Amino acid sequence: MSEQQSPTKIICDRLAIGWQTGFDLSVTITPIAASGDIERNWNGKYVDLSEPEFRLFSVRITSGDAEMRAPALARLWPGTVFTIVPSTPFEDMIPVGGTTVVFERLIHPGSVRCLDLEFNDVPFTVVGRTVTLSSPAATPVRVSARYELEVIVTEPWSITDQETKASVSWSLGTEEVGGII
Repeated sequence: MSEQQSPTKIICDRLAIGWQTGFDLSVTITPIAASGDIERNWNGKYVDLSEPEFRLFSVRITSGDAEMRAPALARLWPGTVFTIVPSTPFEDMIPVGGTTVVFERLIHPGSVRCLDLEFNDVPFTVVGRTVTLSSPAATPVRVSARYELEVIVTEPWSITDQETKASVSWSLGTEEVGGII
């Protein structure tokens, strides 16, 4: 995946985000509806009946008023599969005394950051999906990383052109293709 020259942190070769695109984007990431199957048992207690294979994300990208051009959406029909690195980091934590956290998805290189509760950088290494601190955590450590997600277009995209303002707004809805890596 190549890093483009664009105001957005979203990385996606398939969208060809570049000149006059990516000025005012929003990314909404939510677990898909099938990720949870919470029921009450015979005694009234909540139980989780969901399968880990359905712990997938929905990713929606929408633009605001500052967009001048839409990205390359013309061939992104429902069913099209592509890879995206959303601008949104996923957050996890390492408890006091701990040294590692294993993320559930492929981590985009260079996107990991470890911070203590005072927002000081904490030294770490990354191997695959595993982030390891150089020494045990003295306080809880927040670990953030951007995922590389393989997604499928789940609904038709939309573009609205405001000709007199020379601006466009657009929206693209996707979901992850497969289960936990």
